Formats: sequence, structure tokens, C-alpha cells
Amino acid sequence: MEQRLLAQGAGTNNIINVYSDRIELRTGWQSENIVSLRLKQVANVTLRGMINCTLTLEINDGRRLNVERMALPDARQVKATIESQKQRAGLYE
Repeated sequence: MEQRLLAQGAGTNNIINVYSDRIELRTGWQSENIVSLRLKQVANVTLRGMINCTLTLEINDGRRLNVERMALPDARQVKATIESQKQRAGLYE
């Protein structure tokens, strides 16, 4: 069963989709590489920049996934959605 998409943003060869229980990061020329993360796996979400933003997802195992050259409104929406979903699930302090 496919869930409803809550937020979506695009960067350079990257698409990030936020669902109610997971985050998908699609990379590659035709989005052939998919990294799916549960909300519990995401430790921190940060934004850097004003014009071409970089959204950084810090994963519990020490990895950092960057979505570079995003539009600021898209990056803010994705970050806010991830944080609200984590708060609803009780995963944030």
C-alpha cells in the first residue's frame, strides 16, 4: 500500500520524499537509486545556505546524506515536515 506524500524537494540529481513513517532519497539520472530511511534512523536535519540550500540528514550510523542546491522554500518544508513527523512519533526530545 502506497502512503500519501507529505513533502517533496529536489536538488542536483536528488529527490527527497517524506512520508508519514519514512524518508526516501532518490538519486541518479532517472532516480534509479533509492535510499529509504525510517524516521527512527534520522538523528538530525540541518539547512545551510539561502539561495542554493543544502539539506543534510544525519543518520544514526554516522552517515550524512546531502541534498544540494535545493530551493529555500522546498528545503524548509521538507525540514519542517520531518521534524513534525518525528515529534508526532515521540522521537524528538
